[in-house]
Amino acid sequence: MTKVLVSVPTTGWLHKQTVFALLRLQKDERVHIIIPTHNPYEHNLHRIVGDFLVGDYDFWLSFDDDNPPRRNPLELIELNKDIIGCPTPIWYFDEKTVKRGERPVYWNAYDYNVIGDAYRPHTPMDGLQRVDAIGTGCFLIARRVFENARMKNAPFMRQWTSEGYVERGNDIAFCERARACGFEIYAHYDYPAMHIKELEIGSVVAAFRNLYE
Repeated sequence: MTKVLVSVPTTGWLHKQTVFALLRLQKDERVHIIIPTHNPYEHNLHRIVGDFLVGDYDFWLSFDDDNPPRRNPLELIELNKDIIGCPTPIWYFDEKTVKRGERPVYWNAYDYNVIGDAYRPHTPMDGLQRVDAIGTGCFLIARRVFENARMKNAPFMRQWTSEGYVERGNDIAFCERARACGFEIYAHYDYPAMHIKELEIGSVVAAFRNLYE
C-alpha cells in the first residue's frame, strides 16, 4: 500500500480551514500526519525531509498552516509525477510602485525567463501544466526526489548574494536544484490551495481602482 507523509509546518497556529483539510485527509489509511513547529521555516522543512526519509513513505504532501488545499491532493498520486504544486493565489499590490492596470494577484507556479534571470507566473492556468518552479505553500513530492544524493541535504536552503540579500527564496531555490537533478515540476490548476491572509481593505479598493478606473 502507498504510504504518504502529510505535514503542516507551523509555528503553532492553524487556520480552521487547515484543520478541516487535515480532518478530511486523516480518513485515508495511507496517511500519517505530522505538525512540526521547528523554526525557521526552511529548518522545519529540512527536519520533515529527514522524517520522510527515515520512514517508508512513498510521497510527501505538505501545506502551510494558511494554505489548505481546496480538493484532495492525494488524488494526484496516481499521476506519479516527481513534484506537483497546488497553485496558491498571492496578493501582490503596492500603491507606491504599482503600474496602471497591473494585476494585484498572481498564482505561484512559474516559468523561468532568461531575460532578467527572473520568474514569471505560468500560463496557461488550466489543468496539469509543466512549470519551472512552484511555491511551497502546498505540494506533493515523490520519494525518489529525496533519494537523489544531491537533494537529501538542505534542498530548501535559500540562495544569498554576497551582500547577504536573498537572491532565491526557499521555493525557487529548491525547484532549481530539483531541475538540475533532472526532476520534472508540475502545477495542477484544478487543485488550487487557499491562501488565508490579513489584508487592509483600503488596499483592495485601491487595487480595483487601479485595474478599472
